[in-house]
Amino acid sequence: MIDPCVRNPVESSSKIMLIAQEGEGQTIEFKERPVNLDREMVAFANAMGGSLFIGIDDNGRVVGTPQSNKTLSQIQDIARNCDPPVHITIRKHPCVLEVEVKEGTDKPYRCHGGFFLRNGLNSQKLTRDEIINFAIGEGRIRFDERISTRAVFQEDFSPQKYGEYLHLARLDVGMKAEDLLTNLNAAERQKGKVLLTNAACLFFMDDPQKFFPEAYVTAIRYQGPDRAVIIDRKDMKGDLVAQVNDSMNFFKRHTSTALVISGAPQHEEAAEYPDSAVREAVINALMHRDYFYDSSHVYVHIFSDRIEIENPGGLFRGLTMEDLGRRSVRRNRLIAELFFRIGFIEMVGGGIGRMFSAMKENGNPPPEIQATNFFTITFKRRVLPKGEALVDERQRKLLHFIATRGSASKEECARHLNVSGDTALRELKALMKQSFIVPTGRGKATRYK
Repeated sequence: MIDPCVRNPVESSSKIMLIAQEGEGQTIEFKERPVNLDREMVAFANAMGGSLFIGIDDNGRVVGTPQSNKTLSQIQDIARNCDPPVHITIRKHPCVLEVEVKEGTDKPYRCHGGFFLRNGLNSQKLTRDEIINFAIGEGRIRFDERISTRAVFQEDFSPQKYGEYLHLARLDVGMKAEDLLTNLNAAERQKGKVLLTNAACLFFMDDPQKFFPEAYVTAIRYQGPDRAVIIDRKDMKGDLVAQVNDSMNFFKRHTSTALVISGAPQHEEAAEYPDSAVREAVINALMHRDYFYDSSHVYVHIFSDRIEIENPGGLFRGLTMEDLGRRSVRRNRLIAELFFRIGFIEMVGGGIGRMFSAMKENGNPPPEIQATNFFTITFKRRVLPKGEALVDERQRKLLHFIATRGSASKEECARHLNVSGDTALRELKALMKQSFIVPTGRGKATRYK
């Protein structure tokens, strides 16, 4: 018996007619007959989902299609034979079948013809590299959990770094390193060999950059509010814990402390930027960066009015800007776990919130966040209230020296700072200008108190 929709297609429902008029798009595909449906199904499942309307041709004309149970069963079989199976819902309209494809939760999906992805009006077949990048973006391939194919445990593993980690984690274990690393999922045993994960290489090697050249931090201090003049620059290499500590040492060396001018012997201090916020940002950058992106690394830019910390990789899939500070979604789960065990993070997605709180308590404007292919957080410098002045680390050291002694000469200050007399005098003048010290006497007998 000939299906009446095939023999004599009729005008369909108002919904179908409206869809036919609007035409195909990112979530709409027309099929004149129920053939070659598998590539469209996986393309929609790999994207945001969509619907196949069978019985409408490419020109938007309703031409009709069989709606027998056999046809419906064949469509269900096509969905089940995708790898993994695609979840669909079939709806009958007058002379048209609607096959709704849900966005997949187990991407990437493939059919007999390969991997496809919906892009605008078309379903495009993915190349090898596109498949790999797609799987990485969906979290199916995680850098930190992969076994390093080049690291040799006996040669590259550092007992010293391992011991330092155990001390930070307050672990006193009697088992062998390879056994504990296996328990931490940082290593595997295969055919009698100990194989390190990429995360283990980053934590327990003296020189992880041997295998991951871009896995480090570059910190730069600029003279002004732009990148025209560089005062200092340093690359923080080695293991991830060392990178955090070295980055913080650079930050402290190149930022100032505000002192309250009150006339009291002990000055009240306020940081230009809260250490806790900057440290949290550096750890987050190392923990959440995209290590597959091997053309850049983490940067700490220190300007005269702000600090910018950026890392390759924007927001991880499933996370939005509104989720920051409220949800814990980790690109590198094993790196996060290893940081958590030494108390560097809390694993509850509260890092962003702690940065905002620390900045507010310190009197700084709230952080600014941008997320494109790079994730960037900007800290604005603390605005100085009346009665406060900035001093750098050397000036603070000098001020403490003079306050402890009661007074000091230029030569004594130079010896204490291990600098020339001219440099000491320049720092003394900076402190005098801000009314922290006053000179007494004249000429070579001048002392500062």
